[in-house]
Amino acid sequence: MYYIELYNSDYVKETYNKIEELKKDYPVNHGFIHINNALNNAKIISKILEFSDKETDLLLIAVVLHDIGYLLGREEHAKNGAILALSYLTNNTNLEQKDIIRISKAISSHAGLQKDDYKDNISIGLILADKMDFSKSRYDRYLCSFMEKYKIFLSIDNIKLEKIDNIPTVVIYSKDIDIESKLNDRNIYLRLKEVLKNINEYTNYKIDLKISSKEEILNITI
Repeated sequence: MYYIELYNSDYVKETYNKIEELKKDYPVNHGFIHINNALNNAKIISKILEFSDKETDLLLIAVVLHDIGYLLGREEHAKNGAILALSYLTNNTNLEQKDIIRISKAISSHAGLQKDDYKDNISIGLILADKMDFSKSRYDRYLCSFMEKYKIFLSIDNIKLEKIDNIPTVVIYSKDIDIESKLNDRNIYLRLKEVLKNINEYTNYKIDLKISSKEEILNITI
């Protein structure tokens, strides 16, 4: 199975439509906008970090399914999503069981809180693809206008993994030259920094973090 078949399946469409309905009054998308952003991130991540074709295929499937646990609520959504994914993939695809287990483990650990979460490229790729998604495309402009703590994300144009001086680098693009100081009390930004710190400590990968505006590029300590 390729990820696009799964993405276009009735199961995925119905699941994320339900999640979007459940979270319709929440300014941060956990439906198709987030999945599409994370898929784009994952494709670039797998290329820059030189994942194998097999790893890339499994990563993209994991990305498609990683937030289905929100159907059962925010709490334990990663664990619940892994259980749902294991059941669906086992009963509805021809994937090998060992690959299904890798996908499920990646989904269960996509918070990236523990050292063991970084043992597999599928998990590393999913954690990073997920945590990189906090640019303005994911946020509802109307709802954010009533919620001060979310307004800052509307000034982030894009977040991409690039190679700078041959080093993989997450670059946050914003025209706001003070964006780094404004993000420093935002949990999702701090989580990205923690994930990059964990990747650099627990894996063989080295990934930098920079913030780019028209005026300057800031090197961020992680």
